[in-house]
Amino acid sequence: MLDRLKSTKLLERAKLAAKQMSYFRLFSQKGSFEGLAASAKRAGFEMAYEDALRKVAGFRWAAHGAQPDFIFLVSYENSDAVSVIAESHRDIFGLIMISHSHLPKIGVEMKPSLKKHEFGPNAHQFREILLTFPDFDRGAEELSRFQI
Repeated sequence: MLDRLKSTKLLERAKLAAKQMSYFRLFSQKGSFEGLAASAKRAGFEMAYEDALRKVAGFRWAAHGAQPDFIFLVSYENSDAVSVIAESHRDIFGLIMISHSHLPKIGVEMKPSLKKHEFGPNAHQFREILLTFPDFDRGAEELSRFQI
C-alpha cells in the first residue's frame, strides 16, 4: 500500500514537472528573453537567477508554497537554439531535463557527473515515469551508448 501511495505521488510530481518543462520549452520556441520573467511569474514561477548580459535566467516553482523539484535554467545566448535545462533536487536529485528550441523532444537523463550512489532514491523511477510522456525521450547519455 505504501509503495502504491509513493508511486501515485511520484506520478503527480512527474506530471507537474513535465508541464513545467513543457511551458519553458514552448516559451523558448515562441517568446523572447525580454518577456520571459513576466511570463514565468504569471505561470507560477519565481526568478532565482538572472544574467541579462548573457541572456540567461533561472526559475523555480513558487505556486502554493510547494518545495520545487526542479530549477529551470533558460538560456537565450544562442537565439537560434534557445536551451532549457532543468536540474532536480530532493529525493530525485541527479535527474536533468534538457530542451533545445529547434529539437522536437525533451531529453531526460541522469546527471553524468554523478556516481550511482549519489542519485536521489526516487530519481530513476521519476525518470521512467517522465519517459512515458509523449514529448520526452532518453537524453544524450543513452544515445552515446549506442554510437560506434
